Amino acid sequence: MSGSLVNLVRVVGIAMAVLALGVSARAQEPILAASPDLASLVDDGEPSTQPLVSQPLPSARFFGPPGTPAAARTEMGLIDTITESLFDDVYAEGTWRPLSLSTFFSDGWLSPWAGAPAGREGLTPRHGWLGAFDGVFYRLFLVTAGYSNSINAPSKGNRYFGNYTIFLPFSRRFEIAVNVPFIVTNGTTNPARGYTSQFGDLAVAPRFLLSETAATSQVFALGIRTPTGTTTTGNGIMSLVPAYEFWTNPGGAWVVRGSTGVSVPLNKNHAPGAQTAFVGGVAVGRYFTSHDALLGDLVFYLDTNYAVPLDGGASRNTLFSLGPGTRFHIANNWFFLHEWEFPVTGNRPSTYTTQFALLKVF
Repeated sequence: MSGSLVNLVRVVGIAMAVLALGVSARAQEPILAASPDLASLVDDGEPSTQPLVSQPLPSARFFGPPGTPAAARTEMGLIDTITESLFDDVYAEGTWRPLSLSTFFSDGWLSPWAGAPAGREGLTPRHGWLGAFDGVFYRLFLVTAGYSNSINAPSKGNRYFGNYTIFLPFSRRFEIAVNVPFIVTNGTTNPARGYTSQFGDLAVAPRFLLSETAATSQVFALGIRTPTGTTTTGNGIMSLVPAYEFWTNPGGAWVVRGSTGVSVPLNKNHAPGAQTAFVGGVAVGRYFTSHDALLGDLVFYLDTNYAVPLDGGASRNTLFSLGPGTRFHIANNWFFLHEWEFPVTGNRPSTYTTQFALLKVF
């Protein structure tokens, strides 16, 4: 690849990052993020659809044994970088190397993505958890189904949703996550109509890897929600949400991850009740690794999420929720995920929400 094209790629990456940091954004939730309950507070007063990317966006399993040597720095053409990131064996030993924040603008943009080590001692795979923010790059897809038991909108009944989510890395520094809410179902205010089922709001999230070591990853993500759904199901919202995410293995088999960002609606005139808010959360979990296929990469965790309304005319009733979750390996890089979420403060849009997912690492 010519020097001019290399510089062009870098400039484009830099411009996207600067633009994302300068935008007042908002979204139902960061694509990959927390819970439908938080989304409902941020976007409107009723239970909203699933999280912008229905949940945590999961991740791959084990990316090499402890002490895996760092790969030498390699750069290639743009097309080759994308091709290897999407189709090569990115989990092979020796393909990963650390990246620092100081070299964000100069290193990794033209290097193929590689799966990072499983923590300091190889005990904590860089997985995604439902209901929790990510802080990690992935190459995978998942299908999520969820149910919210409603209390604040009895005329509209409970809520059901289904999502297809995929993470596509294009290099060490850049990936895109896409969330397709293929069905959102809830009751209507018209008793004769009963329940309605529709397509939700499609969400896309450009994600930038700020830095990565064996023990820690930092990511900047820009969630972009598009109004492909309708207000009947709490959709039809255009929003952006720039967010900082992290993942860290402080020691042993423990993982701490979280995010903080600002969610800003862009079409308030068409989405009554939508409001700007600080959104984020923290999750803590412990892995129980085993060679047994039924217990391999088993993790139990507790996630917490919040949404703090900022609009002057909106209720300043902060929503805080928490709940347990789990994830384990089934076979052939297929994983099962499950999470519960219980709002404990604020104008609770539901009694609880539960989600299940099947995930495939590729």
